Amino acid sequence: MRVALVTPAFPPSIGGVEDHVAQLATHLSSTGIDVEVFTGSRRAETPATPQKRDSIVHRYPAWTTTAMSVSPRLLVRTMHLDNTFDIVHVHSYHASSALAALTGFHRPVVFTPHFHGTGHTRSTRMLHSLYRKFSRALFTSSSAVVCVSDAELELVHSYFPGLETYTTVIPNGVDAAAVRAATPYPDETATLLFHGRLEPYKRVDRILEAMVELPDTVQLVVVGDGSARNALAASSARLGLGDRVRFTGRLDTPGMHRWLRTADVSVSLSEHEAFGIAPLESAAAGSRIVLSDIPAHREIVRRFLGTGAVLIPPTAGATSIARAIALQLSAGTGDDVVLPDWAGVATATAQVYRHVLRGEP
Repeated sequence: MRVALVTPAFPPSIGGVEDHVAQLATHLSSTGIDVEVFTGSRRAETPATPQKRDSIVHRYPAWTTTAMSVSPRLLVRTMHLDNTFDIVHVHSYHASSALAALTGFHRPVVFTPHFHGTGHTRSTRMLHSLYRKFSRALFTSSSAVVCVSDAELELVHSYFPGLETYTTVIPNGVDAAAVRAATPYPDETATLLFHGRLEPYKRVDRILEAMVELPDTVQLVVVGDGSARNALAASSARLGLGDRVRFTGRLDTPGMHRWLRTADVSVSLSEHEAFGIAPLESAAAGSRIVLSDIPAHREIVRRFLGTGAVLIPPTAGATSIARAIALQLSAGTGDDVVLPDWAGVATATAQVYRHVLRGEP
């Protein structure tokens, strides 16, 4: 079987979609499936020479925009893939590369939307409102739609009611063994961790406000980058947090795993998510978790995290957030949890491919 994975971004870019596609490519390849990745890249001025990883990666320049990932050359390339590919697996509704799903009349297309409903700002919400007027075709042109959570599937059906396309749910995985093998950083004080994109909807600003009400012995480590980084650094300075907050920027995987193993509590107060890989990675490392009470977070707590995580209302103030963090800090190491792994994700995804190729409804 030959599979083309189409994604708006790919490592070394960081993010949930990037990690999902990279892990899927690795584990599909390990089962003997011939995988090629077609991706946008904001760092390249011209298409890069294909690189050999676990699969071949073709990179095409993408525009620098916070509204959505746009790569015209990637779209043109993927809409003219040769017929030797058995399946085209398109990732991310929130990207121009999603339009490759409209080529479904040429070959079978599987669509994983990583859908969270709308944009993160007023302007992007307006853009998404216009985009949604014709984007229903992304789902109807696909042979199968794979969501990463029941919450995402429900959201898709609420925005696009009456879809008859075959749909299924395959959760994201976690490389728990690699996380647990990492060595914690020594001699660190009580540590809170946020890791992910630094965008306004992630609400890292609320974690900073809660830090004011926590003891001076508690530090916050913020791993990641994004459009909100400068504003968050300025807010931290304005709140007088000083060296109690560290902004590490992007880290390589070993460095990220070490901070996961160092953290006592991990916090995600995001306004919306399709899943929540970061909390599961933190749980694998033994952290206690504090999460915003949104559908995707409720689902991963119910299915995977159990008593190791607490949910707080999206409207909770700094005092309530600080209280939840303090309780988790005093609770000690998180419980052992059973988490989905990427090998299982790849196996389930390959089953969807075979289902599509057999032409089953």
